[in-house]
Amino acid sequence: MNKVTEMKAIRQVNDEIYRSFETLDFKGAAVHLTEDCDYITFNGTHLKGREAYVSSHEQLMNNFMFRGARLEGEIDQMRFLNDRTAVVIARGAIRFRWQKKAPESRQSINTTLWIKNSEDQWQMAAFHNCRIKKPGLLQTLMNMISADSADSRR
Repeated sequence: MNKVTEMKAIRQVNDEIYRSFETLDFKGAAVHLTEDCDYITFNGTHLKGREAYVSSHEQLMNNFMFRGARLEGEIDQMRFLNDRTAVVIARGAIRFRWQKKAPESRQSINTTLWIKNSEDQWQMAAFHNCRIKKPGLLQTLMNMISADSADSRR
């Protein structure tokens, strides 16, 4: 396996999925998902299969607020589990037509599982999206307790 070639292929397919938000061609993007894909949205909704992906994205993007929106983001990490399976971590957000850039408050991080199908094409088998949040008071306190516990064990 040539990792550079495979990474480029996954990036290309990922970019095509991103472009579907501009073209509103979610059926075209769905060919890059496995038929039984699992798609977890930022708010925890679990979509199962291509049909659910297409339907939910068409409803979302046909809302007047989302018209002209763009999905922007970048791949942070790519790891191959074997020649036909890859885990990808990326960040991104939807930028509305009236915004110069997507606000930090809407940035998400996602983990995707990519599978190479029988035609040697990469398809997304699972997508889990999570909103990036700054640590709140509780998380800050937990981090302090964890640091104190680690110091006391030394």
